Amino acid sequence: MVPNSVLLIDDEPIVLDVLKIALEKKAFAVVTVQRVTDAVKALESQRFGALLVDKNLPDGSGLDVIRAARSRQPFCACMMMTGYPNVTSILEALRLGAVDYLEKPFPQMTLVQEKIRAAIENQRILQEREALIAKLQDLQRAGNGVFERDTEVAMLQQALELAQEEKQYLASKHQVELSEAQDRFSSLKNRHVAAVQAIRATSASLANLLEGHKLPPELDREVREARRILSSLDEGAHTPAIGSLPRVV
Repeated sequence: MVPNSVLLIDDEPIVLDVLKIALEKKAFAVVTVQRVTDAVKALESQRFGALLVDKNLPDGSGLDVIRAARSRQPFCACMMMTGYPNVTSILEALRLGAVDYLEKPFPQMTLVQEKIRAAIENQRILQEREALIAKLQDLQRAGNGVFERDTEVAMLQQALELAQEEKQYLASKHQVELSEAQDRFSSLKNRHVAAVQAIRATSASLANLLEGHKLPPELDREVREARRILSSLDEGAHTPAIGSLPRVV
């Protein structure tokens, strides 16, 4: 993990002292040096979350420190500071990987504290991301296609779950449709029975009215047929369809 420590490089002791006090108040571990060579040694012996380096140093440029930091500690957030800023040096520092550029004297020390805190936090996020990518790549190489198989298994499980859900849905739907069909059949049956009973009562009344009357042969046959059908209904025989009942006039 990116440490909560800062390397300060400046040839002015007063600047180092002020920055060290301000950063230690925010719980940063601080190391101060005044030369490029000392900064490189510090980078080789200790890990830092950030460094703040002056552009002009007695034995070189702050850009040399940034180069050394980027090659030795890629997740160390590099920041340049100078009392004489110019576009060329700013662009060069950014090109080398610096995350910020501060002008001296600092208008507010709280701004410096916040910039360093945010820079370290951002480097931690980048490091975690790189570590996760590397781990996934190692697992993929070691697994010899395990990711692909796991993906296929996961997709198969999803397909089975969907199929089961669809089966349950269709079963439920079928049950509902069956229940509705039974209700409709029961309703139709009741109406049919009621209609048959009404026709039977009507036919019986009509037959009684015609009793004792001499009827034409054709009409007499129809009356006898009606009586036969009514008799079969009373005995519980198969109820004929309404349309098959004889027409009595």
